Parts: sequence; C-alpha cells; structure tokens
Amino acid sequence: MENKRLFGKICYLQRQMYREINRELAEQGITPVKLQTLIYLIKNERVKNEVCQRDIERELNLRPSSVSALLKSLEREGYLIRTFRDGDARTKYLELTEKGRKLCKDNKLFMEKCDETVQSALSDNEQDELQKLLEKIIAKISE
Repeated sequence: MENKRLFGKICYLQRQMYREINRELAEQGITPVKLQTLIYLIKNERVKNEVCQRDIERELNLRPSSVSALLKSLEREGYLIRTFRDGDARTKYLELTEKGRKLCKDNKLFMEKCDETVQSALSDNEQDELQKLLEKIIAKISE
C-alpha cells in the first residue's frame, strides 16, 4: 500500500487549527485545553452529570498528573471549584463557578465559528463520512 502521508496531513491540520484557537484565546488569558475542560463541565452540568478528575482525563486523553495541574490552575484562576461528597473523600467533583460559566458563554460564538469553518469545507455527506472515519482512526489508535 502506498504511503499517502495522512498522519502528516492530520498533524498539519491540527497545528493550523491550534494556532488559530491559541491566537483568539490568548487575548483572554486562557488556553484551548482549559476552555475544552470548562466546556465539558458545562455540557455535563446541563444534563445534571457530576464530573470528577478521571472523567476529564478520559475526555481530554491526558495523564492524571497533567489533569491535576490543569484543574489546580483553573481552580486558582476562579473558573471551577473541587468538592468532596459525603463518604468519599478521595474523589473530587468539579463544579463551574460563575466566572467559568461566563467564559464558556463568551466563547460559544467563537467555537461555533471554528466548527463552521470546518463544516463549510465539506458537504453534509462528507461531514458524516469524516465523522465516521475519525471515530474509526481514534478507535484503532486506542487499541
């Protein structure tokens, strides 16, 4: 099979998108991974799901030590708080503060613009196919 250098193209695309997001978010003093964490929290908050550090590790595909540092930073900056539940002192649950909710709300239009940029390059069928292909690649890498 001929090597089509797809991995290189995916990496190039990721770097381009990350640069654009970094440029926009740097003005607000936040990183893309911090915003992604807050967005995950607000989505779960809306459906009344509690979120703990392990959930963030899985969602972002990051090591526990990286997520721990990330959460400490977000807590220090006032975007979230970590709480314990009665009877379970080991698991810390994460809750957005009003400041965290506001940041998500303020960036909703920007994130929609990012999605729109990607989607405008593809037909509806191509978007569906890309979604399936990306999920297939992610599953293979996760094996």
